[in-house]
Amino acid sequence: MEPTEHRSAVGQLADDLRWLEDHCRRQPDLAAHAGTLRLASALTRNVIGPFLEGQPARPLHVAVVGGAGAGKSTVVNFLAGSVVAEANPQAGFTRHPTAFLPNGPAFQWPTYIGFMGPLNKLSGEKPASADEDVYQVKRVPPAKDGAADPLADFVVWDCPDMTTWASLVYVNRLLEVAALADVVVYVASDERYNDEVPTQFLHILVKAGKAVVVVLTKVRESNAQALIEHFRREILGRLPKLPDGTAPAVPVIAFPQMPQSERTDPSGAGARHRVNLLNQILMLVESDAALRTRTVANAAKFLTTAGDGLLDVARRDLAEFDAWKTAVLAGKADFEERYRKEFLSGEQFHRFDRYRDALMEQLELPGAGRALGNVIWVLRSPYRWSRDYIGGLLVRPAVANQPEAHVLSASLTGWLDRLQAEALRRSGTHAVWKQIAVRFDTELGPQARERFAQECRNFELKETDELDRAGKRMLDNLEQRPALLYTLRGGKLAVDLAAVATIVVTTWPPGWYLLLIPVAVSATHQATELAVRATAETARAKVRHQREDLVATVLTTPLAAWLAEWPATGGSSIEKLQQVLRRVPEMIRQMEARVQAKAAEWAAKPAEATPPGAAQG
Repeated sequence: MEPTEHRSAVGQLADDLRWLEDHCRRQPDLAAHAGTLRLASALTRNVIGPFLEGQPARPLHVAVVGGAGAGKSTVVNFLAGSVVAEANPQAGFTRHPTAFLPNGPAFQWPTYIGFMGPLNKLSGEKPASADEDVYQVKRVPPAKDGAADPLADFVVWDCPDMTTWASLVYVNRLLEVAALADVVVYVASDERYNDEVPTQFLHILVKAGKAVVVVLTKVRESNAQALIEHFRREILGRLPKLPDGTAPAVPVIAFPQMPQSERTDPSGAGARHRVNLLNQILMLVESDAALRTRTVANAAKFLTTAGDGLLDVARRDLAEFDAWKTAVLAGKADFEERYRKEFLSGEQFHRFDRYRDALMEQLELPGAGRALGNVIWVLRSPYRWSRDYIGGLLVRPAVANQPEAHVLSASLTGWLDRLQAEALRRSGTHAVWKQIAVRFDTELGPQARERFAQECRNFELKETDELDRAGKRMLDNLEQRPALLYTLRGGKLAVDLAAVATIVVTTWPPGWYLLLIPVAVSATHQATELAVRATAETARAKVRHQREDLVATVLTTPLAAWLAEWPATGGSSIEKLQQVLRRVPEMIRQMEARVQAKAAEWAAKPAEATPPGAAQG
């Protein structure tokens, strides 16, 4: 794969992890996750990226880390063999990283994009207390006796204190160097060896697969072995497993309380302490290439572990997003219930009456039979007049139903008001709700009303079509079945004629009993009307259900889907979070595969360096 492709993938992954880190830092309860993500981002930029691009194994990096006042700068001096770091009893004196290069080889520093993150390399010298996002590089003076430096292939880093995860500036600078390191020297003093935050930091370094050496400082020589055993049991015994599932093997040594003459002369009077420390480090180094390959491989495994924990980072955001969606769906249900009660329950769809009348008309005899039908119609006149008169006395005037457009508009207003009230109520609990509340009046509300107005136009066209189709369907059911239609027409006429004939025959000679003929033909007509009305009411009820479904399909469901996703659009944090959650796990899997392929290439090459020897006293 071309270097530019590696750079693009590594840069995207590092940026996504950095965004997740910033996202976590905005939520105090996720500060520990922020540290893990910062380390993952730094591992991507400082270790994996240069490795994939073919950067050489040299130099290897040793980072000296620890809590405030632990004696890190003193340990740096013993690693360098001379007093190069500014040792100061003031806690937090070292505020930016400093790299100490041994005299001799000119190391090729990575020129990889994003290397060391926000830290810029100083061109001049500044005191260790300079509080800036920088790192500086200094040369270690040659040994007075001209002896070779046992750490000739290493850069030694003096790092800022690890005191609190909330100390964003110091933590960022420290994690950049810790990610770069092939070996980490963890310094803890006799008084504060069990401080919570440095111990958490030690756990993260072990999870990242870093080779770690522990130095306990300020220890009484008589208590050194007992403290070492206690530290192994109480601190190291609780360390997490390595990325490969094995228990970490972390050597522990003690730097006892020593006189000024030993502290200021690491290669001379303090040589016994220095040799012990160097031997522990060099025992971890099989070769330059082997140690660097292990560093990179463990970094890739750590990324996989971090990828598995991404949902933990996003869980609260996604839970609040789901709560918003729940509120949207509740508003949708209220909208539909209000439409059902305030409009559909009282709507008679009077346009449907003409289809009912047309159905009655279909049952009348056509052609020549129309004359006979007209005679019977005249006979029913007294019944019609009486029915209309009595109906006018008994039936209450119909109550005017609310206009449909008014009900829809009021329902939308209620829906949006409910959502805005919920957003304002919960705006102080999470950024998702605050974003909704702030942008509701200017963006969400107007956009929702505009979309609703557009959908209403589609709804009006479809509801007219649905009503007409339902009425025509009722008529077509008879027109398309002529046998049934003629049977009903003939049956109705036969019943009328049978009734008339029965009355004439049974009451002959004619008399006042002939008045029963209008009653009989009116009864048959009333039965027909009731049957037709029942058919029409069944169709009308179906129209109501169809109208209810139409409101859900055309109006409320599309609007609810848009409202539910609105917080995740327009460049919001939720939108970015969803993009990152989709992208990062796949990119991490690809990165691990690339590292494995590159490591196989390195393994196939001849060793570039012989294993370093142990330091001699």
